[in-house]
Amino acid sequence: MTSRLGGLAGVAVLLALWWIASLVLFQGSGVIPTPPSVFGEFLDGELWAGTLRNTAATVVSAAQGYAWGTAAAIALAVLVLLVPRLDALVNQVAILTYCVPLVAIGPVIVIIAGRGSSGASVVLAAMSCFFTTVVGCLVGLRAAPRASVDVVRAYGGTGWTVLRKVRVVAALPSLFAALRIAAPAAFLGAILAEYLGSGGDSTLGKALIAAQAQADAPLLWYLAFVSAAVSGLWYLLVGLVARLVTPWAAGSPATTGAA
Repeated sequence: MTSRLGGLAGVAVLLALWWIASLVLFQGSGVIPTPPSVFGEFLDGELWAGTLRNTAATVVSAAQGYAWGTAAAIALAVLVLLVPRLDALVNQVAILTYCVPLVAIGPVIVIIAGRGSSGASVVLAAMSCFFTTVVGCLVGLRAAPRASVDVVRAYGGTGWTVLRKVRVVAALPSLFAALRIAAPAAFLGAILAEYLGSGGDSTLGKALIAAQAQADAPLLWYLAFVSAAVSGLWYLLVGLVARLVTPWAAGSPATTGAA
C-alpha cells in the first residue's frame, strides 16, 4: 500500500510540474500542451476509432517481428550450446544487429520491402529485440547447475538431453527477463519503420507524421501516451506469463517466511 501511494504521489508531482511548465515556460509557443488538452483527446470517439485501427496494425507488425526475432535468438543460443565453435560468430551477429543504427538502415529496408508493405516494420521489430534475447538466453542456458548436468551425463544423457532436462529449465527466468525488455523495443522498432514509410497509411507511425506536419501538440502527446501504454501493457503481459511459467523465479511467501 505504501509503495502504491508513493507511486500515485509521484504521478501527481509529475502532472503538476507538467502543468506548470506548459503555463509558465511554454505558454507562448504551445509546444508543451496542458494536461487537460492532451487528456481531452482521449474523449474524442472518432479519434479513438482511428487510433485503435492504427494501433492494431502496428501491434500486428511488432508482434510478428517479436516472434521472428525471439525465435532466431533462441535458435542461435541453442546452436551455440550444441556447437561451441559458433560462439564467436553468433556473438558478432548479435552485436552487429545491436550496433547498426536502425535509423540508418531503416530507409534501405523500407525501399527493399516496399512502402505499402509492413515487411520493414517486421524486420526492424525483430532486430530491436534480437540482441537482448540472445544475451538473456545464453546467460540462462549457461547458468544451469553443474551438479544437475553431471547427473544427467552420468546416466548416459547426451548434450541434447542435458539441454532439454536441465539447461532449458535453468534458462527460463533469464529468458523471460530478456523478453520483457525486448517487447517494448520491438514495438518501438515497428513504429520507427512506419515513421520511415513502412506499413501503409493506417499505422501509428503515419499518425505521428500527420500530427507533426499539422504541429498539433496535444495530438502528438496523445499518440505518445498511447504508444507508451501499449508498450507498458506488452511488458506487463510478458511479465505475467513469466510468473505463470516460472513461479520459482519470484519466490513465494512461504519460502520467504521460512528464510
